[in-house]
Amino acid sequence: MSTQTEPRTTASGWAATGDLPWARQWDGMNEGPVLLPDGRVLAAGGGDNRGAVTYADAALYDPGSGQWTVTGSLATSRRLHSLTVLPDGKVLAAGGFHGHPSTSPNILTSAEVFDPATGTWSPTGSMHTARCNHHAIALADGRVLVMGGGSERPPIDSLVIAAAEIYDPATGTWTETAPMIHARAAFPAALLPDGRVLVAAGLVETGGDLVGLTFCELYDPVARTWTPTTPIGTAVPLEAGRPRVGAQMVALADGTVLLTGGHTGGPQNWNYAPFSLGESERYDPVTGKWTDAAPMGIPRDEFRLIRLDSGKVLAIGGLEYGGYDAGYQNSEIFDPATGNWGPLLGLTIGRAKFGAVKLADGRVLIAGGAAVLANAGPDGNHVLITKTDLFTP
Repeated sequence: MSTQTEPRTTASGWAATGDLPWARQWDGMNEGPVLLPDGRVLAAGGGDNRGAVTYADAALYDPGSGQWTVTGSLATSRRLHSLTVLPDGKVLAAGGFHGHPSTSPNILTSAEVFDPATGTWSPTGSMHTARCNHHAIALADGRVLVMGGGSERPPIDSLVIAAAEIYDPATGTWTETAPMIHARAAFPAALLPDGRVLVAAGLVETGGDLVGLTFCELYDPVARTWTPTTPIGTAVPLEAGRPRVGAQMVALADGTVLLTGGHTGGPQNWNYAPFSLGESERYDPVTGKWTDAAPMGIPRDEFRLIRLDSGKVLAIGGLEYGGYDAGYQNSEIFDPATGNWGPLLGLTIGRAKFGAVKLADGRVLIAGGAAVLANAGPDGNHVLITKTDLFTP
């Protein structure tokens, strides 16, 4: 009997494929599945439906068979970590949150490397600063820039930081570089054509609540310096200065960068509008300015943004931040040529807090996440899923 899963693609382009070995959610900007050079997809770590347990499990998806298979586990369980593919095809897992929140310290400096040839993880140099909910991005020269996130500084339980450092895969060591101008966590980053890195928005903690940021800055890996650039929100007069937490950002084929979605802050004291954002903005690295772009058809938080081989951009799933009840069962496409978002395309199941990655053949894989969220879930917990979908453009 064949073990191959035959996707039945719907008119929307989405089809179910093999399930994950376990239900899992990925909240962080880049802790979800990554594409390996051999075409397989690696998923590792993540959290449970209450944010109380971290996992070390790892699995590989084979697009040929449409199946996930369990592979070697991380040495240390972690969530809100980062996974970054290195030039030699190995994968760097860095930082994250370990164990139950009642234990301390539980934010990690450790890092480890996955070898797809052996299916095993091995330790590598530890970061100088413990961090979770940070961002990691591969630079043009193959090194990895890790920046920001949340850390621990006694007697404070958690602290959003600006610290940045660079991992050199040739030596397996980390070197501290200049800190960001603004401390931030839960923020997106994009590699520009000239090798600089753009970071935008994110959050800081203040007064017991989470506050969104408008500040943006650029990292120059040659000069090893950060410089400010135009804040988000300045292109939309009625929304001037509107901050964003959890926005998604992607570099476009023409060198500009698209930013969309997220929310403004909260929810501890609900001092901020309890709604997801649909507004979009586009950054031009030549002028250093943001311009208004068409809003998404549906405002989204905890969603994913993927650039397709066509140059168009796919926004997938997510949720209404204030409602926080269920994951959206739809996606939509942005066309940079027209500046418009297209019709809604139905997923096989609604989801938020999931992983998404573009495959080598141009299809898009999404896996795991939460179908039903705390307010609507049993006992106030998320309902996590194993379901995996494929999108064929």
